[in-house]
Amino acid sequence: MKSENEIEQLQVDIEQLSSAIDRLQASSCPVSHAVQKCHCPVSKCSSCGPVSPFVPDYNIPLLAPGGGDHNPTMLNNLGPLAGLIGTWVSPKTNGFNVMPLPQATAPNGFILKNVFYYEVMTFSALQGKVANRGGVDEQDSYTLFYEQRVFFSDGVQANTLVHAENGAWLNLITGPQGQGPLDTQPYIPSPPAPDPIPPQNPARQIIKQVSVPHGNSILAMGDVTVIHGAPDIPNVSTLPIDAPAAFNVPYGTDIPSNPNINPNIVLQDALAVLPQQGIRVLRTHKLNVDTANNGGITNNPFIAEHNNVTQFTHTVWLEELSNGQLMLQYSQNISLRLHLVDGQSYVFPHITANTLSKIQ
Repeated sequence: MKSENEIEQLQVDIEQLSSAIDRLQASSCPVSHAVQKCHCPVSKCSSCGPVSPFVPDYNIPLLAPGGGDHNPTMLNNLGPLAGLIGTWVSPKTNGFNVMPLPQATAPNGFILKNVFYYEVMTFSALQGKVANRGGVDEQDSYTLFYEQRVFFSDGVQANTLVHAENGAWLNLITGPQGQGPLDTQPYIPSPPAPDPIPPQNPARQIIKQVSVPHGNSILAMGDVTVIHGAPDIPNVSTLPIDAPAAFNVPYGTDIPSNPNINPNIVLQDALAVLPQQGIRVLRTHKLNVDTANNGGITNNPFIAEHNNVTQFTHTVWLEELSNGQLMLQYSQNISLRLHLVDGQSYVFPHITANTLSKIQ
C-alpha cells in the first residue's frame, strides 16, 4: 500500500499533467498555415477547420479478388500462367532435395543434405498490367505473385519450415504505347504505333523473379511449350561437374532410380501411377526459364565467396488431368560453385523436384 506522502505526490503529478494538457489545447496550431494551408497534419486543428489529414485508402487491393481466376480478360493476358492461380500442396514425401554443402571437416570439403520434403505454394494475380515503355510501343507484363514454404518430411527437422521464398512470374505481351491519364500539358499526342507491332520474342516470353532470404535475387527468362498428353520428364544428374571420381561416392550408385543422382525420379513415379488410378494427362503447359537466357543472379558477398550461385534453371509442367483436376510438377537446378578447403572449386547441382495438387 502506498504511503500518504506518495499519494499526495501522485495527486500533484496528475494536476500538473492536466494543466499541461489544457495549455496545449488552448495554444495555436504549431504548423505554419501560410505554407501548409490545406495540408495540415495536425488532427482537430482549430485553424484548419474540419479538414482532416490525408490518409491513403489502404483497402484498395493489390491482388485481384480470388487470386484473379474469375476475370476473363486477366486470365487471357496471363496466358500460360493463368492455370497456376490458387494454392498448391504436395504429399508429405513427394518432393526430393539434393543439397551439397561446404564443410571443412568432410573428406572432400563437402557434405550432402538429401531429404524428402513437402511444401505449400500460392499464386495470385496482380491487378492490371505493368507497362515497359519503349517510345513508340511497349511491353506489358501480366504478373503472378507467388509464395513458397518448404518443410522437411522426416529427420530431426521434420515438419519444420526450412525454406521460404517469394517472387513473381511474368507473361510478356507487346502492344502500342499509350499515355491516357499520364498525358499532361502540352498534351503531346501518342506516337503512331509500328505496323505491325514487333512481337514479343517467344524465347523470352516468360520470366521468373525469385527473392530468397539467403541474400539471393534471381531473374530467369524462358518460353512455354504446349504438349498434347503427358510430358516426357528427363533424367537429371546431381554429380559435381568435372570433379574427381571420389566426389561421386556419397551420391551412391549412378543409376536413374537413385534419387540422390536423379531427383526427377519422384516426378516420373508420380506420372506412372496415374494410369493405375484411371487418370490420363490430357494436355501439359511446360514453362522453362534459365538465367543463362538474358537473366541474372545477385548473391551477397558471403555466398559468392563460399557457395556461389552461378546459374538457375526451373521447369514447370502444368498438367490437365482427365478427372478435371490440375497437377503441377517442377524440377529446379541451382548451380553452386563450392570453394573447398584445398583451394579447388567445383560446380555442384542443387536439384529439387516435387509434384503438387491444387486445393483452392
